[in-house]
Amino acid sequence: MGICDGNEACLHRDGAGTCALQTCLHSFGSRGYHRRLQHRSGTMTVNRHVRAGMLVAGLWAAVGQVQASEPSSLYFRCNMTAAQYAEVKAAPPGGAPAFDDWQQWFDSHGMYGPGKVRSEDLRPLVARNLRELVGVSGWGTYSEYDEKAGAWRFALLQFSDNYGEMISLLAPLRSVAPYCAADSDSFMLVYSYIWGNGDDAYLTLNGRSQFAKAPTPAQRQEADAVLAELFKAAQR
Repeated sequence: MGICDGNEACLHRDGAGTCALQTCLHSFGSRGYHRRLQHRSGTMTVNRHVRAGMLVAGLWAAVGQVQASEPSSLYFRCNMTAAQYAEVKAAPPGGAPAFDDWQQWFDSHGMYGPGKVRSEDLRPLVARNLRELVGVSGWGTYSEYDEKAGAWRFALLQFSDNYGEMISLLAPLRSVAPYCAADSDSFMLVYSYIWGNGDDAYLTLNGRSQFAKAPTPAQRQEADAVLAELFKAAQR
């Protein structure tokens, strides 16, 4: 049985009391740069979820969330003990300036705009601890500690398509890496699950956080499975 974060307090709530982490992320406005859509043979690559993705976009707007054009999804898994999980959730979230590879990440992707990391991109989301930042509840979110597997999993069906915006949440999640088992394949993946526009970021988290080339087939299958459940729930 897992420890579900669904009812945990969240600092970022809308007027109805619903956790609105994505709204908070988008409150930074248009800072950062949007990913350049990937094309194959001159035609945008679209996966089997696109038509239903239109439904998701409509649902997102219906509940009052700010909708990015084609937001990517986020999946995170860190293998750790239950004690470490409690410790990391109570700790202040790590900040973006602790990492010096954001520009290399920007440089590795084609995107609209100058493609330079700006000081605004490194501004943190306001939260006293990580629990307030990712202890989310509501549509399109998942956070659970699996006691049997000894792993914390976190996912957002619709995250962002703005690289500057992404840093705001990637940074605190990257700061969890020292808690992840060094001999594990802990990882984080930001990719266009719904729209099929490719991967935005893949990071290994086994003791330290590093951008890497691509997830293993097993890791992608794991991320797909969790996001598929969130996707099905969005259509109910």
